[in-house]
Amino acid sequence: MAVISTQQRDKVSSYQSLRSLYERNITVNSIAEHLDTCHLHDDANQIKQLMITKDYDVLGVEDNGIVIGYVVKEDLMEGICQEYYRSFSPTELVSESMPLLQTLFIFKEIERIFILEGNRITKVVTLADLQKPPIRMLLFGLISLLEMHLYRIINDYFPNDTWKQHLNPKRIQFAEDLFSLRKSKNEAIQLSDCLQICDKRDIVLNEEALRERLGIETKTKGKQFFKKLEELRNNLAHSQNINTEDSWNEMFSLIEQTEKLLEECEKIK
Repeated sequence: MAVISTQQRDKVSSYQSLRSLYERNITVNSIAEHLDTCHLHDDANQIKQLMITKDYDVLGVEDNGIVIGYVVKEDLMEGICQEYYRSFSPTELVSESMPLLQTLFIFKEIERIFILEGNRITKVVTLADLQKPPIRMLLFGLISLLEMHLYRIINDYFPNDTWKQHLNPKRIQFAEDLFSLRKSKNEAIQLSDCLQICDKRDIVLNEEALRERLGIETKTKGKQFFKKLEELRNNLAHSQNINTEDSWNEMFSLIEQTEKLLEECEKIK
């Protein structure tokens, strides 16, 4: 395996480049599901049983071959689907080319979106689809990029390992032990390569001037942010539910904070 030099690692890809990658190549289509349909005059109870069998939360409603709205499983009772269908709201409709990252924030306001392919509504995305691999790749990429930026900034801000002043002896020893192990395998690294995300967090938060440059208001708020970010990274790395404890809105807020911190990191050259 080729070894990447420290100088090359320091040339961190910009946040905008990562965003551009997802905007060009990974769109909402990558997590969308085909929208099955029923008809206006179908029996509502029968359609509800069908949705239960197929584990559908929503189903499109057709009239004369055109999808004009949708029904929600919990709404259906006696009667026909025409009595229960909902028309599409403009906020629920997005183009198939919408960037995946933008898709995340739409869900701050609504529970589902429908995909327009040309002038036809063909697919649906719900909150459950945010657990899919493309979203996981995006989030893990954002967190990894932030770690790379912090690594670069710490190396620039603290020459000759002077960052040690902000870590307790146990954390320094952990880094040194890992450094020795990796050096024994002929890896071209330096001690700061062995810092974990919790170490980078403490170094940044304990250096007031650096914390202020990154727009982190207080150490307490910074610790809360990094704690949630580390939990998310661990869930992603171990294929756990992305949203185990917090609400989805709190998750979206965490991603927005990560984006903001990345932008501040890029301003530090």
